[in-house]
Amino acid sequence: MDGDARSFRIALAADSYVNPPPGGVDGLAVLGEAGWGIMQLPDPAYPAEMTGRILAGIAEQVQEFHRHRYDIVLVGEHDGLAAALAEVSVPVPDQVIPASAAELRRFLGARPAPQVLRPAPLQAAGNEGQAAGGVGVDAPQRAGPL
Repeated sequence: MDGDARSFRIALAADSYVNPPPGGVDGLAVLGEAGWGIMQLPDPAYPAEMTGRILAGIAEQVQEFHRHRYDIVLVGEHDGLAAALAEVSVPVPDQVIPASAAELRRFLGARPAPQVLRPAPLQAAGNEGQAAGGVGVDAPQRAGPL
């Protein structure tokens, strides 16, 4: 495998941005162009019992992404999402309800790099070898074999 092609960015997208009505914002296209992964939220017309099961499954996946420090956003809205995320102790992500593709692009473009992609901060003094990419072995205190 050549590198890791994941963007470490996930959008929870309301159905109306995945299956837009005529003249609506095609969130799927914008998110795809920007390299975001997409999780479609259930259509509001689904029965409540089905919606609850779908949102619980989505919340479990979001919990795992959150644990691995992915950037997660909410595009649109869904009434049951906050409760499903609360069940797995995940906060509701930053949200946008874009009226245009350009507005969605601006929102996505303003996002910081996901924490998983940011360089790790240098460690405290005494661990310089580890912070510089060393193996974490301290230099011997006296000459001779280790």
